[in-house]
Amino acid sequence: MRVRLAALLLVVVVEGCASTATTDGAARKPPLPVADLLMIGFRGSEVEGNDELRVLVCDLKVGGLILFERDSATGQPRNIVSAEQVRRLTGDLQTLARECAGRPLLIAADNEGGRVMRLSTRVGYLATPAPQELGDQGDVAQTALEARRMGATLREAGINWNLAPVVDVAVNPLNPAVVTLGRTFSSDPQLVVAQARAFIQGMHEAGVLTSLKHFPGHGSSRSDSHLGFVDVTDTADLKIELEPYRALIKEGLADSVMTAHVFNRGIDPWNPATLSRYTIKRYLRGKLGYKGLVVSDDLLMGAIRQRYGLEEAAVLALQATVDMLLISQNQGKFERGAAERVVAAIRQALADGRLSQRALAASIERVRALRDRITP
Repeated sequence: MRVRLAALLLVVVVEGCASTATTDGAARKPPLPVADLLMIGFRGSEVEGNDELRVLVCDLKVGGLILFERDSATGQPRNIVSAEQVRRLTGDLQTLARECAGRPLLIAADNEGGRVMRLSTRVGYLATPAPQELGDQGDVAQTALEARRMGATLREAGINWNLAPVVDVAVNPLNPAVVTLGRTFSSDPQLVVAQARAFIQGMHEAGVLTSLKHFPGHGSSRSDSHLGFVDVTDTADLKIELEPYRALIKEGLADSVMTAHVFNRGIDPWNPATLSRYTIKRYLRGKLGYKGLVVSDDLLMGAIRQRYGLEEAAVLALQATVDMLLISQNQGKFERGAAERVVAAIRQALADGRLSQRALAASIERVRALRDRITP
């Protein structure tokens, strides 16, 4: 609690400095709502009595929250216990957000189908086919139907943003991060496009937003970025792996794009994709012409945490034109005061010129634009 209070005090001090009058007596513009750029995980299945949630939603006014069924450190239930409970949780969160911040929250979860389903059979939901199973069937009408069913369940649960589909191409059949887990549709990029298109359309019919992941591709790696550094310099095939993004962005089906924590020396000799201006600004936004929201994969995954501090990674990601920073608080280690510390680091980077007001304002606008698409 002391760490959290100290971090929150630092945020207040920095914001206070940002809003003081100028030397000529003219008032400065109010500080940017930089906490809008955060999507944070939390512990607990109820709003009532949860001080952590009140700090995130009311004091900091974060832009999004991410739900998990299980706590990775304990194996115990985390945010989702039953259908009735999760509806109550998300409803109470939205009420709190409207009271404290005057706008709704983006409430996200990973619901890809198969093994990666936060609304799982363990808490009473119906089983869902894995992407690999849908891809092997090759029936896009069936994929759209399954996505529509899944989306209706998500909407009923109050989850408005599904961090799916995985559009990684299964370049390496032994890839441990996505391929061997059944999270990919196919090794054929055209089949990935067709399946992802159907999945997204089904989700949209249910009123749920989606995210293409993991840019620029995790399907060729020999290791998993959850666990540590991943180098795809010698394994990546960008001509194949970028095709799903190129096609779906052109069709206007990219609600958002999630980054991968993979390192490719041929694109950026210094930083992994999530922290790379060459990858996000030059490739995704420049060459592929993507104008929408970019969300990072979890900044507490091993590939980032082992080489960068959370605050440094957050600033580097924003410099790369990532718009929303995902901090799951569910990678085993719980970072005390993570949201407060990141907000303070962003404010400091604005003050010393490492981040620009204009660029962050553009990111905040992209968050707002996505949030405006939430259907009531």
